Amino acid sequence: MTMEFQGKDGELRIEEQGGANGPSHYLEVLFSEMDFAGPIARPRTEETLVMDRGNFDSNAHYIEGNDEPVYAPLAVSFSCKLADTINTRILSDWLSGVTTITNLAGGSTTIYSREGFATLNGNTLPSFRETGARTKSLYMISILWNGENDYGLHYDAVYFSPGEQSITESADGLTLSGNAVIYGDVTRITAFDSTTGVTIQFI
Repeated sequence: MTMEFQGKDGELRIEEQGGANGPSHYLEVLFSEMDFAGPIARPRTEETLVMDRGNFDSNAHYIEGNDEPVYAPLAVSFSCKLADTINTRILSDWLSGVTTITNLAGGSTTIYSREGFATLNGNTLPSFRETGARTKSLYMISILWNGENDYGLHYDAVYFSPGEQSITESADGLTLSGNAVIYGDVTRITAFDSTTGVTIQFI
């Protein structure tokens, strides 16, 4: 008997790089709207067929285009309900690009960007040009659906533009919508990485 994956069995994690002397930290996001959308792979370079004055013959061949399609940012989005029994400000702050998170106990955790560590096709991505107080931060996203054979995806170098995140009010609660672009690798996973990462807050 075949069983289908269900959104209620999905979990998403947003993870930062972690400092030189400590582990990385991640947020757990469980789905209620079940509207996650993201790519399963990156595009490849384009191929252009070259022919002899428009005629296909034995000399016809393909030439490979530039790397722009491969390195272009890809969209990813999700949403979740906000509960008033936990510190939901952590998720909101994280998606707004802050560098310090205040936890439930009143302590703080520094959030480190993936800039200088993120890769795509084996190449380390360069840092953004913008600097100073408006520096952009890159994170990782991992999503996993539990089933007889778990299915998941890992996205590297994910950027949440503060102006693209939103809150929507309805009769049954508040929904936070996260929208981001992926600059790094897109890979398949069958489990969350159990060797790194410390959870900050359950959302």
